[in-house]
Amino acid sequence: MRDQVHTSLTAFRINPALLAAASAKAKRQGVSLSELLRHAVRKEVRDAA
Repeated sequence: MRDQVHTSLTAFRINPALLAAASAKAKRQGVSLSELLRHAVRKEVRDAA
């Protein structure tokens, strides 16, 4: 993945079970939770276009 500059901050509420699953997936993939979530948002936006 390309290096990108992340200058905007966002926050949202999430179900604890979903957060635990996302954290576990990030750990399995060797990425941070933030990177996993950024990737998911990019994919969702790309697929919606």
